[in-house]
Formats: sequence, structure tokens, C-alpha cells
Amino acid sequence: MNQKLRHSYQRYPMKTIILTLVLLITAAGFLRAAQNPFEKADADLYTGRFVGKDVSLRLKPDAGEWSGELVFKGDKYTIKGRQLEGALRGNFNDGSEDYEFTLQGDGDKLTFKANTFTSTLQRRNPPPLKGVYESKRVKLDFQNTDGGINGNIVFKGQQYRFSVKEVAGDLEGVFKNGDEAFKFTLASAPGALVFQTGEFSDQLSPILPSVVNSLGMKFVAVPGTEVMFCIWDVRVQDYRAYAEANSGVDASWEKPGFTQGDTHPVVNVNWNDAKAFCAWLSRKEGKTYRLPTDAEWSVAVGLADESGSTPKDKDKQIKDVYPWGTQWPPPSGAGNYDKSLNVDSYEGTSPVGVFTANQFGLYDMGGNVWQWCEDWYDGAQFSRVLRGGSWLDYDQDSLLSSYRGLFTPVVRNYIYGFRCVLVGGVSR
Repeated sequence: MNQKLRHSYQRYPMKTIILTLVLLITAAGFLRAAQNPFEKADADLYTGRFVGKDVSLRLKPDAGEWSGELVFKGDKYTIKGRQLEGALRGNFNDGSEDYEFTLQGDGDKLTFKANTFTSTLQRRNPPPLKGVYESKRVKLDFQNTDGGINGNIVFKGQQYRFSVKEVAGDLEGVFKNGDEAFKFTLASAPGALVFQTGEFSDQLSPILPSVVNSLGMKFVAVPGTEVMFCIWDVRVQDYRAYAEANSGVDASWEKPGFTQGDTHPVVNVNWNDAKAFCAWLSRKEGKTYRLPTDAEWSVAVGLADESGSTPKDKDKQIKDVYPWGTQWPPPSGAGNYDKSLNVDSYEGTSPVGVFTANQFGLYDMGGNVWQWCEDWYDGAQFSRVLRGGSWLDYDQDSLLSSYRGLFTPVVRNYIYGFRCVLVGGVSR
């Protein structure tokens, strides 16, 4: 035995034993971590609900593995996976083909690969825990009393009390009335909740308050923001009221180069024009109107889970998601886009509200006109952000919900318009 070590044992026997035990336990911990990579950071990375093109995935830790539900190209599977070589790996069978899948994580995104199929999945945060949601058969009212997540539910004509807790990105719980009790889950969908109990499944929409101002502009609350969105872009008739009430307003909006009616979105307005309109409307109504922020606009189009600190960071980061869904090319009636896409019959702008509203009741969140937002595109503070695409756009990337257009705030164009939000209205 080393001479110094022997003297240490002789002089400090108890301290030496304790120190030796600590070192052995620490070494064992490192060895165990190397042999079993199931650590909390990894568990957090893979746990939750993730959604992408043709794929929906919900995973939770299960005895050193992950287990969960996979919806792949419309079919549902129960899967298990184990972490190997820096990825989560497993397999499933669709009845005709065996699939080996891998998941590799990067923040709130996972790359899902199954044989030759690849999709980028975005984490979907747990459902909102307040407000009222309903369908024709279910009504859910979050009340959250006594520090819990609970409330009342009307299911098939009967009223029950419910309580839930978060599990792997969803809400799981029970609703009961006397001796009757039913297990159920709630999952997030864009602007909605997916309710399931047993074989019964239904999508619930939020009951959103609305206000109409003196110009007839209707505003609705959008969950996940603190503002109310106008359900359509600022119309020609709205902008005319502003121009007639104020001298010196640039007249480019009157000459778009094609025929417009009163209910078409105003165009040939730059960012400064849009801001001036909002300031005038605020004075007129005694309330605060402004342009939406880039982040608010994302929530309103259904992108609540973006990552990044600037619009530039978020630009085109969520692939294969469009205002109308995940398919490409867009289906007929998806909105007012370039005629080469064959989805509408308009040669220029179209009246607001003629296409189907999105889950929040907002029209033309894709197509018709680009919409100015409050934000600078990046730290250079040279260009302002535009969102949504226009009647002249056809490129697949530019029609992504996550795409950001950018131009200097002085530029006017016949494809640029804007939408207002109301600050301090009733919101959820």
C-alpha cells in the first residue's frame, strides 16, 4: 500500500472510509449513466405530444423505455422505443410493411424517420386550462377551484364534475356524477381541444367573446394572446373613412391597378400608413388599436409553439404547415392565391370573408393580401415583417404559415395590406 495512503488510513480511518464510499458511489453513478442513458433531460426531450405532416406522436417514459401512441398516415399504432446511439428507436407494422423508426430531438422539435419517410415534428404544448369549449355533444367549462384543474362538463345531455392533470403533453382525468365515472383525455389542436372518452372522440372549439366597433370591424379574442383580432383585413371602406377624416393621407390606396369594392382589403399601404390608421382609430374609439406582433400573428394562424427570439429566427422553421392545413398544393377554396394554383377565380383581391374562416374565426390568414406586423425582422431594424401571402403568391415556401416577408416600412404595394388588433378587449 502507498506509504501516504497507509498513514491516512491510520490517522483518519473514519474520514477515509467515508471519502472512499463517496468516490465509489459517484463512480457507480457515472457508470450507470453510461450504461442507461435514460436521464431526465432525455425524458423531457421525448415526453409529450408532437405533430408534423402525416404524423402525430404522444410519448411518455415507461420503465426505462418510452411508450405511446403514433398516428401515421391516418392509422393509429401503439409503439415502444428505446434510446440507442443518440436517438429513440423502435418499430411498428401497418399490416403490410414493417417500419423501423427513429426520433432525434432538437429542443421542441423531433425528426421522425420510418424507413424512407421523414417528417419534422413540433412539440404541441398542453391544452389551455381556462375558458369554455364546446361542440354539439360536449361542453367543457374550466373553473379551476381549490388549486386544481377542474370544472363542469356536459356530455350527451348530462352534467358532471371533472378533474384533470397533465400527463405527457395531454390532460388526463375523470368526470363523474355520483357513482358514474368516466376516464377521458384532452389534447391540443390548433385553436381547439380534442376530447376522447373510450371510443368517443370530438373536437371542441372555444367560445370566444367579440366586439364590433363604429366602423363595423368585428374583433374576436384569440386564446394564447392578450388581444382581440379583427376577423378580416382592414377594408377599403374602413380606410376611406380614415382618409376622409384626415388631410394629407397618401392616395395610392385609391389606385391599386384593378377593380376593388368597399369590402375588399385596402392595398398600396405601407407600414407607416397602417400605423397611422391604427392611431386614428384609437383616438376615434377611445381604445387602443395597433398592428399584431409577429408572435401574436403566429398564434392566430395556429403556430403557438415556435422557437426563436426574432422573426428571422422563426422564418420558415415549421415546414409543411399552411393556413389551410398540411397538404400541397392547396385545395380548391383554400384562399385567394395566384391563378396558377387553381384554387380561386379572382384576378386581384377578393372581398373579405368569402373563404372559410380558420379555427379562431379569422378570414384570409393566408392569401388575399400580405399583412404588416409591428416587428422588425431582425436586430438590424431595417425591414418590417409581413405575414400571410397574397393573391399573387404561388411559391410553396412563401405560403408556409411560418414564412416571414420583409420590406422597409416606407414601401407600398398592391399586395400589401394590414389587419388590426384591439388591446385590452376581453381575451383568454
